[in-house]
Amino acid sequence: MQTPHSRPDWTASERRYRLVLDNLKEVVFQTDTLGVWTFLNPAWTEVTGFTVDESLGKPYQEFLHPDDRPRAQELFVALVERDLEFARTEVRYLTRLGGAVWVEVFCRPMLAEDGTLLGMSGTLIDVTERKAADGALARRERYLTALVEMQQRLLTTPEGSDLYGPALAPLGQASGASRVYVFEMHRGEDGALMCSQRAEWCAPGVKPEIDNPDLQNLPMDPILTRWTEALSRGDVIDGLVADFPEGERALLDPQGILSILVLPMRVQGVLAGFIGFDNVAEARAWDRLEVDLLSAAAGAISVTLERRESERALRERERRFRQLAENASDVLYLYRREPPRGFAYVSRVAHAKLGYGPVEHYGEPDLWYQRVHPEDRALLEQLLEAPQPFQGAPVVVRFLHPDGRTLWLEHVVAPVTDASGRVVAVEGLARDITERREAEEALKLSEASFRALLEGVPDAAAIERDGHIVYANAALVSTLGFERAEQLTGQRFGDFVKDMRGPEAVRAGALTGERRLVRRDGRTRVAEVVSLPLRFDGQPAVVSIARDVTEQRQLQARLTLADRLASVGTLAAGIAHEINNPLAFVLSNLGFLADEFRHHLPPGDGASAIQARMKGEPDVAEWHEVLNEACEGAERVRQIVRQLKTFSRPDEERVSPLDMHSVLESVAMMAANEIRHRAQLRRDYGDIPPVMANEGKLSQVFLNLVVNAAQAIPEGAAHRHEIRLVTRRDGHGRVVVEVQDTGVGIPREVMDRIFDPFFTTKPVGVGTGLGLSICHSIISGLGGDITVESEPGRGTVFRVLLPTTEPKPRPVPVVAGPKQARGAPRGRVLVVDDEPAVGRVLQRILREHQVEVANSGRQALELLERGLEPDAVLCDVMMPDLTGRDVYEAVRREHAGMEGRFIFVSGGAFTTGAREFLASIPNLLLEKPFDEGRVRNVVDELVRLRQPAVAPNGV
Repeated sequence: MQTPHSRPDWTASERRYRLVLDNLKEVVFQTDTLGVWTFLNPAWTEVTGFTVDESLGKPYQEFLHPDDRPRAQELFVALVERDLEFARTEVRYLTRLGGAVWVEVFCRPMLAEDGTLLGMSGTLIDVTERKAADGALARRERYLTALVEMQQRLLTTPEGSDLYGPALAPLGQASGASRVYVFEMHRGEDGALMCSQRAEWCAPGVKPEIDNPDLQNLPMDPILTRWTEALSRGDVIDGLVADFPEGERALLDPQGILSILVLPMRVQGVLAGFIGFDNVAEARAWDRLEVDLLSAAAGAISVTLERRESERALRERERRFRQLAENASDVLYLYRREPPRGFAYVSRVAHAKLGYGPVEHYGEPDLWYQRVHPEDRALLEQLLEAPQPFQGAPVVVRFLHPDGRTLWLEHVVAPVTDASGRVVAVEGLARDITERREAEEALKLSEASFRALLEGVPDAAAIERDGHIVYANAALVSTLGFERAEQLTGQRFGDFVKDMRGPEAVRAGALTGERRLVRRDGRTRVAEVVSLPLRFDGQPAVVSIARDVTEQRQLQARLTLADRLASVGTLAAGIAHEINNPLAFVLSNLGFLADEFRHHLPPGDGASAIQARMKGEPDVAEWHEVLNEACEGAERVRQIVRQLKTFSRPDEERVSPLDMHSVLESVAMMAANEIRHRAQLRRDYGDIPPVMANEGKLSQVFLNLVVNAAQAIPEGAAHRHEIRLVTRRDGHGRVVVEVQDTGVGIPREVMDRIFDPFFTTKPVGVGTGLGLSICHSIISGLGGDITVESEPGRGTVFRVLLPTTEPKPRPVPVVAGPKQARGAPRGRVLVVDDEPAVGRVLQRILREHQVEVANSGRQALELLERGLEPDAVLCDVMMPDLTGRDVYEAVRREHAGMEGRFIFVSGGAFTTGAREFLASIPNLLLEKPFDEGRVRNVVDELVRLRQPAVAPNGV
C-alpha cells in the first residue's frame, strides 16, 4: 500500500497563521491601491454583520458612514502618495442592521520587494463601548457645567428678585427637557395642602403653562396624594405618563406631557415645593445619572431657599430685638471690689442677654471670670480691678454663653470711689454687639469672596462707584479688547454698552436685558447685561455682568427656522400621504370605468348610440369625455402631491443627478400664488445637463429666491413686471441658473451684507434675515456658488452656479412580454392595506388572480397562520397597528423565504425608520396612485416564479 505524500511544512505554517487570524477579535484587512477589500478575517462579520464573501471586491468606502468618508479618503490618498508611513484614526462603519459602530483604524502601505505599492493592510478595532462611555462622560460634564452656571446665577440673584427664573434655563438646556418649572407648597384657607406654579422655562416651540389657571392653588389631595408622600420622604416622581394613575394622567395629558421627572425641594426637612422636568417630544425616561445630577440641582435650590428663609427669620429676630431694645436697657451692673467681692447689682435683662439672670450672678462672684473667653481674661481683670484707664471708653470683651455661643459685649465702665477716693466698686453697662461684629466679619469675608468670584467667572464684570469703573475682571478686559484692567479704571461702563440707562436708573431698580457691547476696535457683540446695586468696600456701588450671547442667538434663530421648515415638511408629507390614499383608488376606479365603458358600451357615433339617444338613454360618449376629464384632473392632483413630497424632506443629504428644469417647474408651481399678482413668469431654458444636488434643498433655495423676487415687486402691476428663470452652461462644466426680476433692487450700501446671518431689509415680522444666508450655505455645501447683481429701481439678478455631471447612458429596461406559449398563470395574492378602498382597487387590477385582502397587519399575519400561501404580498408601509416593517419582520421569522414575495406600496409619508428599512431590503416599492400596468407586471412575474417548471415534451 502506497503511503500518501506528506504536505510541505509551509502548508502547516499557513494553516497556523490562518487559524490565528480567524480567532483574532480585531479585524485584519488588506486592500488594493484603489481601496477595494482583498482580504478580511472573520472578525469583520462579528463587528459589522456583513459576511466576508459579500464584502470582498468592494471598496471600503461603501461600508463607511457617509460623514466619515471624506476624511478616510484623504488619509488613504496620503498613504498611497507616501506622504504618511501609517495612519491611525477613528471612524464609523455601517452594520448590516442599519446602524453604525465606532472603529479604531490602523493602516500602513504594503510594498513589494522592489518597493512597488501593492495596497494597504491594517486592523479595525471596535471602540463603540469606549465612545459610548466618552459620550456619557460628556453628558455628565454638560450637567456639571449647568450646575455650576446655575449656582453662579443663584449666587448673583439679589434678595427680593426672581430666584427660580435664572436657574431653570441652564437646567432645561442641559437636560434636554421640554419644560422646567417650580411649584411651591402652601396652605389654603381651610388648611388643605396646595401647590402653585411660580416659574417656568420652555424649550423653543413648546407651549408654556405658566398662565394655566388649573396649575394655581392646585389641591394635592386627592389627585397628587402619591406625590406628597413620595416627595416628603425625599423620593422622586419619574416615569412615562402613560404608566401613571388615571387621576394624575387627567392633569398631565392635557399639557402634552409624555414623560416627567419631579424632584422635591425641602427647607429644614419640610417639603416646600418641587421642581419638574417635562418631555413633550418623546416618551423618554430619565436615567439614574440624570436623576442624581438634577437632584443635586434641586438640592442647591433648596439650600438657597433655606438660606433665604434663614435670612428672613434673622431679619424677624432683629426686628424683635429692636423692639426689646426700645423697651429695655442694656445689662447694667455694679461690681464690688471690697469683701465680700462680687456683683452687688445686675439688671433683669442679663438673663435674656447673657443666659444668666441676677440670681446666678449674685450666687457666683466669679461667674464672668468663668465665662469670659480665655484670650480676654486679662482684659476683663483689668476692666474690673483697675478701670480708671478705660473710664468712658468702650471696651469689647468676649463672653461664652451657656448655649455655646460667643457673645461680643461692649463695656463702658466708671469707677466708684469712697470718701477717700479709693476705688471700691465698678459701675458699668454691657451692650451685646455680637451681631454687629459678625456682620462686619461677614462683610469683609463676602467682599473678598465677591472679588474672587468675579475674577473667576468667565463673564465680563465691572463694578462702578459714582458712575465710574473701580474694578474690572480679566474677562471684561479681554472682551472689550484692552490689555490691562487699569485701562478701564475711571471710565464709564455705559460708554461700552448701547441702549443702557445711567447709574441713577440702575440704583432705582435692577436692569436686565440684551444690549450691544462695543469693543475698543468698534466691533459689536450681542450681550446679556445685568446691572445690580450693592455695597463694595463698604460703599454703595453697582455691579454689571455681561455675557456674550451672539453665537447663541444666531444658533437659536437658525434652530427656530429649522424647526419651522421641519414642521412644514412634516405637514407636506402628511398631506401628500392623505391625498395619495384616496387618489390611488380614485384614479384606478376612473380608469376601470373608462375601460368598462370602452369595452361594453356603444361608441357615440354608431347606430347603437343613435338608437340609445332616440330611446332617451344617456350619451355614453359624453360619459366617456367626463371620465377622461376626471382622470386628467386626478393626474394633476398627483403632480401636486409629488411637489409636496419633494418639499417634505429638505433635510436629506442624498445628492443625485437632477433635472434642473423639473426643479424650477416645481418651484414655479409652489410660488404661483405669490407671483400671480405681481409679475409675469418667463422661462428662458437652455440645453443643460443634470446637476449634482439634493432635490429638497435645491428646491428650498430657488423657492426662496423666487419668492424674494416676487416680494421685491409691488402688487397691482403684473403686466409691467416679470420674473425670468434662465438656464445655460458657463463653459467650465457648470450649470448657471439665474432668477431675474424687475423689482425695486438692492441698495449698493447693503449689497455686501445680504448673505450675512440676521441681515434683512424687510420690515420687522416679515423675515428673520436667515433666508439668503441659508441659501448660500446650501449652494456652497453642494460645491457651487451664488452671486447677486442689482441696481436700485431696475431689478436684481441672483446667479447660481452648480456642479454637473454628464449623464451616463442608462440601459433601457427590457420588459419581457408574456410568453405566448404559457401566458400569465393565475396565482394567489395577499393585499395588506388599512384603507379598504385601496384593497378593492388592487382586487380589480389583479382580477386575473385570486386576491385576499387584509385591512391590518395583524389580520394579515392571522391569515398566514391559518395556512394562506400567497405567491405575492402587496403590503402598505405605514399602517396604524402593525407597520409594513413589522409584518415583514414577523414573516421573515415565522415563514422564512416568504419575505422575498413582498412588494411594498406607499402614499409617500415615511418615518426615518421606515425610509432606512426600505433602503436596506431588496424588495420593490410601488407608489400610490398606482401604475396599473406595472402592478400587473410585477405581480405576474412573482406568480410565474412560484409556478413549478414544466419540462419539455412532458418529461
